[in-house]
Amino acid sequence: MTGLGIERDLVLAYDLGTGGCKASLWTPAATMLAETVVPYPTSHPAPGRNEQAPADWWDAVAASTRHLLERSPGARERIAGIALSGQSLGAVQLDERGELVAPTTPIWSDTRGRPDAVFGGTSEAEWYRRTGNGFGAALYPLTKAAAFRADDPDAWGRTRHLVGSKDWINLRLTGELATDPSMASGSGAYDLATGGYDDELLAAAELPQDVFPRIVPSSERVGWITAAAAGDLGLPTGIPVFAGAVDNAAMALGSRGTAEGRIYAALGSSSWITVTSARPVIDDHARPYVFAHAIPGLFISALSTFSSGTSLEWLHQTLAPGTDTATFIDLAAGSVPGARGVSFVPTLAGGTPLEGGSDVRGGFTGLHLGAGPADLVRACLEGIAFSLDRSLARMRELSGSREPLLITGGGSRSALWNRVYADILRSPLQRSTVDQQAATLGAAAIAFVGLGIWDDYARADAAHTGLDEIVPADPESYADARGRFDAAVSALASLTPTQENPS
Repeated sequence: MTGLGIERDLVLAYDLGTGGCKASLWTPAATMLAETVVPYPTSHPAPGRNEQAPADWWDAVAASTRHLLERSPGARERIAGIALSGQSLGAVQLDERGELVAPTTPIWSDTRGRPDAVFGGTSEAEWYRRTGNGFGAALYPLTKAAAFRADDPDAWGRTRHLVGSKDWINLRLTGELATDPSMASGSGAYDLATGGYDDELLAAAELPQDVFPRIVPSSERVGWITAAAAGDLGLPTGIPVFAGAVDNAAMALGSRGTAEGRIYAALGSSSWITVTSARPVIDDHARPYVFAHAIPGLFISALSTFSSGTSLEWLHQTLAPGTDTATFIDLAAGSVPGARGVSFVPTLAGGTPLEGGSDVRGGFTGLHLGAGPADLVRACLEGIAFSLDRSLARMRELSGSREPLLITGGGSRSALWNRVYADILRSPLQRSTVDQQAATLGAAAIAFVGLGIWDDYARADAAHTGLDEIVPADPESYADARGRFDAAVSALASLTPTQENPS
């Protein structure tokens, strides 16, 4: 593509995450030229309520773009297209004119939803089978709408649309409102079988049929960047903006999840095992959560450990505040496989149905007077790995995938932890050169396909150069520790208080 004699060959990709906005520039060879991150805050006005200001998202998009362009001379005129990855389960309230109804909005982790106001004629179990929405029902926009209605009837009366994070940014960029199948599939009202919103679910929630945005393919052009938006970002006007994808789908796309059976582990503040498949992976017991993929005809299904990196960070700040993370992790080298009898269950932020549910809590077991910091750190690393092993085994069983496991994210950087992972997961691991860039790579791939520069999403796989393989060395050394971990999970689940559903 050319413009004024200058080749327009770069894509500007954003990842609108929980902690901030990451912006990056990508070439058609799937090479990242530069990236930058601008954080934004989360407020916690009440227990279970976690909110962000969409205006902060916009300011972060604008600032990250300007920072990126300052560091990349000549890139401004070469940008051919824009696409976003956005945090899931968003429910931004907009009025008839597309303006914000409230200055803040609940993010994905906000639990204000009212399932009791929705699941009357339709059971929650049937809802899960239809939608694949395996997180707690209170997290989804379908049930958050009931809380909006109850908490502030006046604001709800002005609400015309409920919109996801990256779709609100796309609206600011282009003046056009649309979503894609991956973001729509986290609305709580998306039928995986039909690929559209479910009239029965919308009626049960007393929502109009067009409360959620129209659905277009991820690679479809939503519009062109307006003069006002271009002025805020420091970009030329008229750059095409594509629908993009929810972060789960974009990360899968950027983690080699471009073909049937591909499987990867994202190791971060929370961690998850994700498989790409032609059919949703649905299971009433483990309740994998499912999103439509950015790639038409595919789905991504996953099981999570909600508090993996955050558990390690809690222990870090408790035992050794002020030290760097890598040094803290390396303390585990002073212990042995099995952590001298100490076990750790990483459900400090609650668990999945596979782990005992959202009310279960984690902890150390097997503590003794001879246990030291090295054993506690080792037990923490092992506990996170054991928890992921449960998810991996279940996802392989349900999906039939036998593909190598790709690991990405901050938890894949430690050689010591990688050895623990390989032995406990009893599986060779592939560690990618694509680390924290998976979501922006996925967004870039969407733009390249939308522009026609790429004819296939698999072109994104070229970014994964020089895959390292980590082979299990001594998986049997964890046999006793595995049994202790399983017993600890059961014991802690039995201590979970029984809570009645809110009325």
